[in-house]
Amino acid sequence: MIDGEVETWLGVVARRLTLAVLGAVAALALWALGDNWRYSSGAPMLYLALFTFTAVQSLVALALAGPLSVTRALAGALLLSVPLTGLVGLAGLRYGNPLEILDDSVMLAVVGVLLLFATPFLAVALQDRKRWAKYALLFDTAWTMVLRYGLALVFVGVFWLIVFLSTSLLRLVDITLVERWTSSVAVRFAVSGWVLGLGLAVMHELRAIVSPHLGLRLLRLLVPIMLVVVALFLTALPLRGLSYLFGEFSSAGTLIATAILAITLVSAALERDDAAAVQHRGLRAATRALALLVPLLAALAVWAVLLRVRQYGWTPHRALAVCVAWFLLAYGVGYGAAVIGRWGWAGRIRSVNVIMALAVVAIAALWMTPVLDVYRLSTNSQVARFQQGDAHLDQLSLWQLEHDWGRAGQAGLRRLEAFDAHPEHDELIARIKTLRRQATPFQFEQAILNRAAPESAAKLARLLAVRPGKDRLDPDLLLDLSPWRMAQWLEGCARKLPDGQAACVMVRGAFLPSQPEDGQGIVLYLDAAGAVQADFVVLSEAETATFRVLHDLHREAWPILDHSALTAALSGDFTIRPTGGNALFLDGAVLAPGY
Repeated sequence: MIDGEVETWLGVVARRLTLAVLGAVAALALWALGDNWRYSSGAPMLYLALFTFTAVQSLVALALAGPLSVTRALAGALLLSVPLTGLVGLAGLRYGNPLEILDDSVMLAVVGVLLLFATPFLAVALQDRKRWAKYALLFDTAWTMVLRYGLALVFVGVFWLIVFLSTSLLRLVDITLVERWTSSVAVRFAVSGWVLGLGLAVMHELRAIVSPHLGLRLLRLLVPIMLVVVALFLTALPLRGLSYLFGEFSSAGTLIATAILAITLVSAALERDDAAAVQHRGLRAATRALALLVPLLAALAVWAVLLRVRQYGWTPHRALAVCVAWFLLAYGVGYGAAVIGRWGWAGRIRSVNVIMALAVVAIAALWMTPVLDVYRLSTNSQVARFQQGDAHLDQLSLWQLEHDWGRAGQAGLRRLEAFDAHPEHDELIARIKTLRRQATPFQFEQAILNRAAPESAAKLARLLAVRPGKDRLDPDLLLDLSPWRMAQWLEGCARKLPDGQAACVMVRGAFLPSQPEDGQGIVLYLDAAGAVQADFVVLSEAETATFRVLHDLHREAWPILDHSALTAALSGDFTIRPTGGNALFLDGAVLAPGY
């Protein structure tokens, strides 16, 4: 049914074929552009424009087709694809090669957010220009688009699962027709686009049956659970202290995700209007209370991410996190102000959602202009911190400056090269030369770690406590550690326990009778997540360091240790005694290496 009129079977077939062909052509165009990437060096900006326009025009046109005729959908999609192509091209000027923007996860995320928020406004405006900002229409359009694309993508996945199983089944009787048919990458792209377009057409036909309202009804049931969790967190926070929350390990990501989920649940519960919104008194009160807690979550998220910026300076990812956190705080303040009044608070929250959606579109567009050049911001921050002594050489994002942050980053690297007043200047120049000889960030990191191995081994020998006794390891024993293992242990030793001790220790003992006792032991340390890790190692000047998997014989599983185990090991509160072979009895665990 479309607008109350009965469709003929011919109209249904025509729309299905049209959307399927549109999807296939779009997929083939994207494949052709990707397959001819090597020919883009002559006109990279033109290639970027073609790729961006094709991708955006296809996605938006397929989303609009159904509610609109295919002709109107293709024409209407131009209103978004053309300016967005221009914005992406403008952002591409930040790079020596504009195509490098396609490797930038932050920029791609911003483009995706702009598309997600702008497309519903465009769809509503094309159907009813005067009511382009009406919340009920925007709400229905946005959730319907998400559902249509989601189910259509599932349909594509199921289709290829059937193809895979069919190929495997027919191969058993030496029939390879399907296998030969799908061997071409171009065919796979075209078929995927065809199936996607067909799925979108069918989803539109069944819009009266396949509705997002079922999912929204289920989401509103999660509001009380979310409210209890957030309330418990905020209640317990003063008892644990903010220093614990904003300590060494960043909690900004968790806070941001929780705030986004809370906003989504509130919006789902309030639906398109008061008639469709949650009516149950308890659920409605829970929705209102959760909306009131959103500003507190968002404020904590802003605080957490700004604290990381103060500690380590700006990067594009941190700039994006700060932007998201501030948007969440604006949402939260709007929600908090909306629920203060007794009557009409749900309608006010819906108005906040419309205003904030438009703000997201505006800021996402500005992000791709020189007004919000996060590469310049990040470069200036990193260079200034190093020049002022607020950051040491290991904290400089040298690879990102050279390869990821465009022209601004490369200019910043030249500024660092010219800054010869810094005590680490010679080492900086050596690292920059190494940087320009390496093809990947992993190779660069390994080269730096290998060159620093003697110094790192000496530093680790000074920091790594050895028990029993008070001896220190011979640095020569540590030289054969892999660079990543050396870095892992050094990072663990750099972390502190509550009593101020370095969070690392080696418990030495004859765990393997076939190996010298002095070079073998269990190393305990804190990892980046604050968990205690345990490695069994055999160190020898004659051979490369070897490692064995550790087992907790008491639990018959992998060892799971608390901070108390690390403290007990440092204080010597353990025993080593036989259990077939020797094992470490520590804080209720029985640790033994595998044989």
